[in-house]
Amino acid sequence: MRLLIVRHGESTANRDHLVLGQSLPAPLTELGRLQAEAAAATVAGLVAGGPVQLFSSDAVRAASTAQAIADRLGARLNVTPLLREQCLGELEGRPVSELRALPTPAGLDVSEVAWGGGESIVQIRERTRRLRAWLRTRIDARGTVVLVGHGDALCVLQTVLAGRGHRDVDWEHDSLAPAEVREISAAGLADECGDGVSPGAGCEVG
Repeated sequence: MRLLIVRHGESTANRDHLVLGQSLPAPLTELGRLQAEAAAATVAGLVAGGPVQLFSSDAVRAASTAQAIADRLGARLNVTPLLREQCLGELEGRPVSELRALPTPAGLDVSEVAWGGGESIVQIRERTRRLRAWLRTRIDARGTVVLVGHGDALCVLQTVLAGRGHRDVDWEHDSLAPAEVREISAAGLADECGDGVSPGAGCEVG
């Protein structure tokens, strides 16, 4: 099995430098649509006509990117809230320029704080583990699995599949540019574990 991960193309909120998360229905910009088409061409070249299963976050910016890939491949698109971006609660929709650094509460790592009342990295990691278990009941190990999602959540996904803890997310090396396509090891997806399979998300879409 091969595993490709794809970050969505530029959204209107990216363009306008707004804090994204789960609540903003931010569509792709014209540039983002072009990026999605380029990502679709890249994925098509990598899979070379073999069997493909395509999964995406249900956020419009990710699903639109994934739809471009589905149209190019003639593949069925499966959407799930488990691939959503980190929920950032009351911070969502605010200009990035308004954000200010806050002290991390005593006794906690920064990854254990739910900033803005949203999700902590710990919670995203647990949601990603549920995603992994859910995917295991649906994927065909003989083909290629394509996951379309979001910047921070895809970093955490790579952490989970590599067997690292929530404090060990490699933001520098695991970050993806808009509409970037990256092949990663599928070993962490194929390995068996005792995770649950509930498809619930960590935060509701507003």
